[in-house]
Amino acid sequence: PAAEPAMAAFEMVPSPAAVNGRLRLGTFRSIWNATEVKVSPALKFLHPKLRVEMAPADAQRLELFQGDQVVVGSDGQTVDATVIVRDATPEGSVFLETNALDGPLVEVRRA
Repeated sequence: PAAEPAMAAFEMVPSPAAVNGRLRLGTFRSIWNATEVKVSPALKFLHPKLRVEMAPADAQRLELFQGDQVVVGSDGQTVDATVIVRDATPEGSVFLETNALDGPLVEVRRA
């Protein structure tokens, strides 16, 4: 008799955060967010403005649209950012193009 194939172990994907006004925070750094780009007159236009990426469902729930100016805050700290709506962003999470905020959860509101 042939041996049965072994079952592969799969990790469970965590469910989205509860819709309570707070979103999980992830951060990233653009390759254009470097001192050399910022100080170079020829490259300064490439230095990005701070942006926050979110899922379409979260943007709709918060009544935000692509390009809106928002305040992103956590534990008394806030930064101003521009909304970027991305289908690839998991619902219940936002990604901020910096590490300016600490904490696992943030609030996003219109500026």
